[in-house]
Amino acid sequence: IFKKGGLVMYQYTSSPTIMDKENGGSGGPTYTQQVLQKHFFPVLLDPATPKDKNYLIKEGITFCWKSVATATGNSANDLLVVAIYPDILFEGPRQYLQQWAQALVQKTASEYHHFFQVTVKKRLEQDVRNSDNDDDFFITLPDVETFDKVFRILLDQSKNQKQQMSTSSTPQPQQATESKQETKASSKKGNNNNNKGKEKRQWHDGKAKVTKEAMEGLDMSKKESEEDKAVAQDRALQEARAAYLPTEQDLQLLEESTDDAGDDDEATNQGMLSDLFAHLTGTKKLTDADLDGPLQQMQELLQSKNVAAEIAQELCRGVRLKLRNKTLSHGYRVSTAVRQALQSTLEQLLQRNQVDLLQNVVNKRKSDFSIFSSGKKGQAPYVIAVIGINGVGKSTSLAKMTYYLKENGCNPLLVAGDTFRSGAVEQLSVHAKCLDVPIFTQGYAKDPSSVAKAAIQQATQNGNDVVLIDTAGRMQNNAPLMKALGKLVSENQPDFMILVCEALVGHDGLDQFQMFSKALGHQRKLDGLLLTKFDTVSDKVGAALTLTHETGAPIVFCGTGQKYHHLQKLQASQIIKALFS
Repeated sequence: IFKKGGLVMYQYTSSPTIMDKENGGSGGPTYTQQVLQKHFFPVLLDPATPKDKNYLIKEGITFCWKSVATATGNSANDLLVVAIYPDILFEGPRQYLQQWAQALVQKTASEYHHFFQVTVKKRLEQDVRNSDNDDDFFITLPDVETFDKVFRILLDQSKNQKQQMSTSSTPQPQQATESKQETKASSKKGNNNNNKGKEKRQWHDGKAKVTKEAMEGLDMSKKESEEDKAVAQDRALQEARAAYLPTEQDLQLLEESTDDAGDDDEATNQGMLSDLFAHLTGTKKLTDADLDGPLQQMQELLQSKNVAAEIAQELCRGVRLKLRNKTLSHGYRVSTAVRQALQSTLEQLLQRNQVDLLQNVVNKRKSDFSIFSSGKKGQAPYVIAVIGINGVGKSTSLAKMTYYLKENGCNPLLVAGDTFRSGAVEQLSVHAKCLDVPIFTQGYAKDPSSVAKAAIQQATQNGNDVVLIDTAGRMQNNAPLMKALGKLVSENQPDFMILVCEALVGHDGLDQFQMFSKALGHQRKLDGLLLTKFDTVSDKVGAALTLTHETGAPIVFCGTGQKYHHLQKLQASQIIKALFS
């Protein structure tokens, strides 16, 4: 899609080598520009070219185009939509593809016109509001990635239509009329025979043998058409995107809640902390004897909320060091000092083994690629294996991490390594479509280790800088599946092993961690934890602290909802707010 002046607005290339493998070209955008300059533009700019011409074959290449002005009736629009194919697609019995290509170009032109109008108008208004100097004003081009998602949906729909056109056996008008007359006659005959009752069904050929034709005649199930399938697939994808992808309003609310978090935490904690230490205000410097009573109450309170005794003692020790020999004149100063001491101690606890997954991916990239550049072909990707028991939300959590990494400039590849559970591959494929990222699958009943190995090789060849492997959910006492997991890890050596478990799992979480660690063997350990349903733990957040303390594995992320952006890093301020709310 480009302006007649030459400015390219959008470009999609599918299998570029099919265009020039016999012409000595290099494929991709460069080759596309070459064939446009050589064959298309001269025809387009020739005054003798009819205005309604939209089809051209030159040196084995087919051009099919549509002006947005013609498609929408907006004469002021100077955008053109061009599709380029090898002309072999339009030879012989497949001439119907010309009609299909023209329909796709027409749809794309109409859709891009609407998209362009909406996005440009929105950005114009934003630029006008933000610009103090008219000389600095310029128009930002529409976001390519946003329209790319729209075009891929149009392309998928058109592929289904193309398949219908290739298999269609629509009767000619005369045949249709005859068929209609036969139907009417049959209906009339049926009406005349209504008084004869139900017609006897023939169950076999008279020799007690059920034929294939008889079985087909007995099959009353409705055959779903390709068009129905396409509509159903499109509807399912739209519903999935609505369920998982964050809206602009969602992201705005998230940003606002993050900005206001500090004030809310302080206001929430002030009451309870003031009550615990209220009698310590005055002009006297605080001693250990003064602090013993309130800190003992605090330790009991923390342990009642599932905080391990060792962690509770360490938190109280941090508060003691902060308040010792201090003079606190009023309650607000007491609660502020206690909260700051708690937050400082908690941050030290959480950061002992903390990892930055995004930074790990970036560090593995070679050369001087920035965080916003995609992977380099031939470069080994950063491999993340996601494991856990059944039903904790591994696939959704994997999709959330994919969204996080993609939003921060990575180029991920999903791997359907759960070849055991029925529907697992389809579930992950839906996430891949919603996220618009590639997925590697080999179906079911395959060796997960072999699937992962092939996926890593593909990622290396295609330049994906991070690979996320979904694995089968397994109970920690399922020996065969645990053995398969150990094989996957030993043969593929993932860079990061993350265990997904529920935030309120309690002591069973430690049991899961130990059993999965045993399955991995002594040569490898679990690198981190992802806690799901963290938004439901309320004041029982201490279970999460206990789990990371006893396992020594950091909490990398916490799931806080269903949508992809509902993934957060564990913050000390969040824990304090939950513990003392």
